[in-house]
Amino acid sequence: MSSSTRSTKTKARVVQLRKGTTLEMVRLCCPDGHQATLISESFGLPVLDSDGIREFHERSLIESADTLSEG
Repeated sequence: MSSSTRSTKTKARVVQLRKGTTLEMVRLCCPDGHQATLISESFGLPVLDSDGIREFHERSLIESADTLSEG
């Protein structure tokens, strides 16, 4: 037997699985309205009307769905 014989074993690569993002994780990471206001004010940014934006998107989605369901 020669001393230059290579080992036939290959190194197995271990892949770390990422934990899935849950709504609870998102809720904990995202600021609520009061926190968002404080953050905006402390950085001198305009305070956004997030409730108005949310209501607008909801109305737009409902109107789009109604239009698409009509034909």
